[in-house]
Amino acid sequence: MKSRVYDVKTMEEALPLAVEELGLSKDRLEVTVLDEKKGFLGFGGKLQVEVKAKEDGIDQGKEYLQMIMQANKGEGFIEKRIRGNVVEFNIDAGELNGVLIGKNSKHLIALQTLVSMIINSHYNEDEQKIVKIDVGGYRKRRESTLERMAVDFGKQVAKTKQQIKLDNLNSYERKIIHDKLSTWKDVTTHSEGEEPDRYLIIEPKE
Repeated sequence: MKSRVYDVKTMEEALPLAVEELGLSKDRLEVTVLDEKKGFLGFGGKLQVEVKAKEDGIDQGKEYLQMIMQANKGEGFIEKRIRGNVVEFNIDAGELNGVLIGKNSKHLIALQTLVSMIINSHYNEDEQKIVKIDVGGYRKRRESTLERMAVDFGKQVAKTKQQIKLDNLNSYERKIIHDKLSTWKDVTTHSEGEEPDRYLIIEPKE
């Protein structure tokens, strides 16, 4: 969790500093005195205090997802899994699933980005989490489809020696194909263009 240690005269002095450095509001921070040095006749005393986030960032991320579901009158459940620095949320919200996913999974990507920002705002750089969100098993099914597509197109390019251009893929989907073909000896991949018209090329290795 994010924390900072300050040498100050009073506990109140540390809070504005922590708000600026940690990027969290005062009500989300707690202050603990680590050391106290009393001054002469009550003057010139100093405190060493630690300021850290009150809440766990991962719990805050889950609460945000629950708030989104409630705001859209959705019912269902959110499963949380933590493996190392990877945090996964699997959502099943029934009829709301389609809304949460969005066309070309745009809503799902935006939701994952927002939740990742919320969670990682509570952690230092060396503690940052990789956040993954799936809705109704959509992402898992889509990944399987893209991996099969990568293999099929990879074999085609290796056989014909002709490149293939794939558009209408978001950055996450392009990465799945890049990763799937990254170890192939006879084909290579790269992306060209600018968003939202960026596309992926599968071509033979020279």
